Amino acid sequence: MNMRIFSLSFLSMASLASNSYADLAVGLGIASFQDPQKGMDTRQLAIPLVSYTGDRLSFQVTTLSYRLVELGDVQISALASGRLQGYEVADSPYLAGMKDRSNTVDGGISLEWNGFSLSYTHDLLSKHKGDEVAFAYTKGFGVGKAEVMLGAGVTWQSEKLNQYYYGVAPSEARSLIVENKVFNRTAYKTEDAISPKINALVKYPVFDSWTLIAGAEVNFLPKEITNSPIIENKNAWGVFAGIAKAF
Repeated sequence: MNMRIFSLSFLSMASLASNSYADLAVGLGIASFQDPQKGMDTRQLAIPLVSYTGDRLSFQVTTLSYRLVELGDVQISALASGRLQGYEVADSPYLAGMKDRSNTVDGGISLEWNGFSLSYTHDLLSKHKGDEVAFAYTKGFGVGKAEVMLGAGVTWQSEKLNQYYYGVAPSEARSLIVENKVFNRTAYKTEDAISPKINALVKYPVFDSWTLIAGAEVNFLPKEITNSPIIENKNAWGVFAGIAKAF
């Protein structure tokens, strides 16, 4: 099964718990997502939600961070985050004969200031062996009892990262018969690329300490990725809904 969940970054925009220090929240959510790879079906997946916010240490769904420096409104943190872009070639007939791509853990450093964030990460498990730089802005506001967070940003991904997940090695090039048609999967070498994205998240408190969460994200893929013969969609999207209890 392909475990790629588009991007869970939008779930890390805010703690799922309340605002006091040393908060913990746990819950469960359901995500529906669409991979850009050719022949991939829209998928649904149950996601356990765990959120912890301490004085320096925090964990949001897939991202662990430790605040190193705080200078006024500026925070600098070390982070480790799961990259769930891996796929199994059995998930699509257009990928037959290729090697599976693995999930991994990226680690690096981030800077946050008044809703702006800038981060650099590198593959810690030597799967894609690449790098990523992400810049984003998030704005939160209240609508009645609900908390709404809107975000937009751009992400630069290195050639090695893109090649691993979106490229086709010369040894993987071949002609296939898919749905009674010939599919020529030519070798494709990607380049580094910049992808914009937009996202939104809504939190709505219900009885006692329970909170409903819903969100959506769209990543717009550049031509360096969409020109690959194994890429069908020009964007990767996902929607999410869940419930969490704060302790």
